[in-house]
Amino acid sequence: MKTKNIFKRTVLVLVLVVLSSCSKEFLEEPQNTAGLSESVVFSDRSVVQSFVSGMYDRYKGQWDDDLTDGVNNSNVDTGGLYAMYFARTIKGNDLIQAPSWFLFDYAHENRGATFRRVDFTWKFNYEFINYANVLIRGVENSSDLDDATKREFIAVGKAIRAFHYFQLALEFAPNYNNDRSVARIPVYTEPATGSSEGNPPSPLSDVYNLILTDLKEAIPDLREERLGKSYINKAVANGILARVLLVTQDDWALASSSARAAYGGNAASAVVSTNWGGGFDDLSDQDWLWGHFQDGSNETNFFWLSPHAMTDHLTLSYQATYINTHFRDRFSNTDKRNLFFDIYQSATPYREFITTKFAFTFASDVPLMRKSEMVLIDAEAQYHLGNEDGARQLLFALQSDRDPNAVISTNTGQALLDEILIERRKELYGELGVEWFDAKRYRLPIVRDPEHRVPLTVPADSELFYLNILQSEIDANPNMDDSINN
Repeated sequence: MKTKNIFKRTVLVLVLVVLSSCSKEFLEEPQNTAGLSESVVFSDRSVVQSFVSGMYDRYKGQWDDDLTDGVNNSNVDTGGLYAMYFARTIKGNDLIQAPSWFLFDYAHENRGATFRRVDFTWKFNYEFINYANVLIRGVENSSDLDDATKREFIAVGKAIRAFHYFQLALEFAPNYNNDRSVARIPVYTEPATGSSEGNPPSPLSDVYNLILTDLKEAIPDLREERLGKSYINKAVANGILARVLLVTQDDWALASSSARAAYGGNAASAVVSTNWGGGFDDLSDQDWLWGHFQDGSNETNFFWLSPHAMTDHLTLSYQATYINTHFRDRFSNTDKRNLFFDIYQSATPYREFITTKFAFTFASDVPLMRKSEMVLIDAEAQYHLGNEDGARQLLFALQSDRDPNAVISTNTGQALLDEILIERRKELYGELGVEWFDAKRYRLPIVRDPEHRVPLTVPADSELFYLNILQSEIDANPNMDDSINN
């Protein structure tokens, strides 16, 4: 791990403390803390909050791994958290990417140890892990903060750290249940310093144990109240835990209870959304638990924001993402999610359909987690707990809201699970890369239809489901075996 560089970047954020208001109701911004030392930052609640706000603001910008060199080293497909999610989204069969940004992700040609996808995904997540470690350590060591404030911000730090280790585990390791002993990801729970040496990779079981421990310790101390939906609160942390448990598949009861804590327990009311047909760009929608807020005038991503800037063909943007005709055929004519149109009348098969799910403007908010996803996680958990009727009822709560002509499923066994997974794809397409995520955790292949611009098959458990370890990490970390990518 290039600990010196990460230490410098963390200090830079402590100095800059990027300020942001992440609510539609423009809250009073924290006071400018530029130039304050770490000891001062962690001496006052409002300044600690500014530090946390700066972290969340950095999620959505034109991400650059070195803010000190005066050069923006970011690209459209490595812009921020949204770029990592969209790279997963176009690896499946449902969406088709034109030869534009994200074309290497679409073609599964992005694994190389020196490629920018690998570089971005590794550095982005480890940088936020280090921010979280700085936050936890700084709050723990503060003699000025009261105990309640300490517990709250330590919980925030642990939730953020868990979230990013989860992303690293998804991106740089095989499926958890293939081999829990595989060691590819170094673990750090203390801030890096100028003299820090990189740790050896930890077994995947240890990485997931830290993720689960962090989340279980954080959730009781997190608040429901927050400055805006760009911030992680108790519900969002429960949602992250539910996602993690979809991968470990060893505690379906907790997956269910965590999902219910996230969506509120009433599936019929949780899934209601006004975003369908309205551009899917409004963070205030009650269905949204977590997202990027865009104020429309003072943002750093400009035309970079995915999925909106990639999928919207009716506005000046990249107009790069199309819909597989076979995926389009899964939606009934009365489904409000059926927002597919043949606007080009093209003879090129992959350009037949586009979607108007996402409308791009500079004020387009970006979904990161929704209650509807949590309802579907609950349905999947109920299936694995042997409660198929409960699973069908939860599934129907979503289906009946999206389609007035929907009828409750009569499927059982594997057919019911398959229906839940298909519903996840229909509900969440373009948002999270759920098709790739589900294929990886269930050890399924990705088989593309011939209509794709790049038709291919990714076999189950293929190495294409994870990235190589960054070469500069191997070179800089004496505890990283050179053969790790072999």
